[in-house]
Amino acid sequence: MNTIKISRFKCFEADEFELNKVTLLTGTNGAGKSSLIQALLLCRIAIDKIRDKTPIADNHKSNDIPLNEEYQLKLGEVNDIIRESTSNHGFEVIIDKDRFHFDTLDESNISLKCDFSIDPSSVESFWIKKEFYYLHAERLGPRQYLESGVSSFLNCGQRGELVAYVLNKMETNNGFSSALFKGSSLQFEIEVNKWLETVCPGITVGNNTLTSTLTQLKIKGPASKSDMLATNIGFGVSYVLPIIITGLIAKKDSIIIVENPEAHLHPKGQSNIGYFLGKVASAGVRILIETHSEHVVNGMRRAALDSDNLSNQDINIYFFNGFDDEKKLLKKNLIQIDENGNLSDFPVDFFDQTRQDLLEIIQLSKKK
Repeated sequence: MNTIKISRFKCFEADEFELNKVTLLTGTNGAGKSSLIQALLLCRIAIDKIRDKTPIADNHKSNDIPLNEEYQLKLGEVNDIIRESTSNHGFEVIIDKDRFHFDTLDESNISLKCDFSIDPSSVESFWIKKEFYYLHAERLGPRQYLESGVSSFLNCGQRGELVAYVLNKMETNNGFSSALFKGSSLQFEIEVNKWLETVCPGITVGNNTLTSTLTQLKIKGPASKSDMLATNIGFGVSYVLPIIITGLIAKKDSIIIVENPEAHLHPKGQSNIGYFLGKVASAGVRILIETHSEHVVNGMRRAALDSDNLSNQDINIYFFNGFDDEKKLLKKNLIQIDENGNLSDFPVDFFDQTRQDLLEIIQLSKKK
């Protein structure tokens, strides 16, 4: 388990979180879930700037941390993210022994400077490893064509734009294995479709390389006799496919950050993608999820009961429930899972909307 402390950034005055093997961020809109991920991404940008230039375990300075470019961040201007209530300059993120201090640049209101120190014991930690997988909430919907791309490590892109490229790469990269998927490259597409059919029954995918820069997904639906273009299938497949492929190619001891894995999925599919991500975590990949779906949470609970290498103690669920104006503090609950899969707490508005609605329906029906 790792500790992340965030001070003076957006809604965080001085807040601390424990990042477990699996950490789920749940709660109301605008309460701070995305802000936690954004703080971690800003630290990652600082690391990316020096990765190939100097030893990582050292003290570093960077004067070019953009707020609106990398990792799909759209944070606006500096005064949009630094808390006004503080007399201190800038904001700070501490991950275990690693300290990142962000402050303003005199010449820019859309970039930050960052002084940071990396402890030698951290160089193999999930936030520093080269393999760092992030899937943005706004992934690509169905597209007739997708791009090919080269990066420092194989990944689906932050919006899933490289899924067809990865499928093609896995057909030719003999002997590749990841934390979850073990076997020859010829089995990769079979493994992808096995999990895809679990989430989206009857759907299978393949790829078609058109040029050196363009690829195309081939999709077969439960009612189709031949392959179709992705644009003839709904958004759910396009949104979930990069999650499945990323889970299969992710290296052990790396991290997958995924926002809203439930997007455009049927409730059963939402539960099964939660289960899948739990199985990925059981293979040694760190998982950080932002979700509004109780089904994703329940799928993760099933995975904890059904995995040899993932226990209930490996999962933290944070429930964000607004801001305490009087105390000027974020309101959050840490909810855990016991050995029988039960949740430790059910605060108001934590996935209890069905109960609230049924109670109101009963009360309204009595008035009729």
